[in-house]
Amino acid sequence: MKSLSKNRELSKNSLTEFENIAHLSNADSITIDALDCATALSNNPVVGGRKMKDLLEQKMLLAIEPYVLAILEESKVSSDLQYRNVEQINSVLQKIASQMSAQTICYFRAGKAYLRISHELGDIGNLFFKSLFYNILKDFGKSYHLQTQENAICAICRV
Repeated sequence: MKSLSKNRELSKNSLTEFENIAHLSNADSITIDALDCATALSNNPVVGGRKMKDLLEQKMLLAIEPYVLAILEESKVSSDLQYRNVEQINSVLQKIASQMSAQTICYFRAGKAYLRISHELGDIGNLFFKSLFYNILKDFGKSYHLQTQENAICAICRV
């Protein structure tokens, strides 16, 4: 019993994983109505679940974006610059990824450039790097798309 009460005392002084999420951003919130709409859009529970996942991911990206912009600014990379070629984008990614033990790979195949980031940060890392790609590749319009895997994300750009 002593160890249980000691653990409770320790947890009183530290934020839990879920409390940290609550402190990320108050810019946007998910309402029960929004979740109900996402679920009700389809009678198929798989499709409804996917819409709910997309809604949650969108809200998490909104919460992460201020941190991504701060890291871009701290790295002396302007999010307003237009990155027109893949080499510029790759150098920015290398600069940021090197600070958080992530590896970047850039290669070209069949008229496309592949910018891949491998990391050990899990789903939160994928969300962070997805927001980073969105901010860096915003001038590419619809000529790129992102693919995510466990601990990896890849931007595929038409060149």
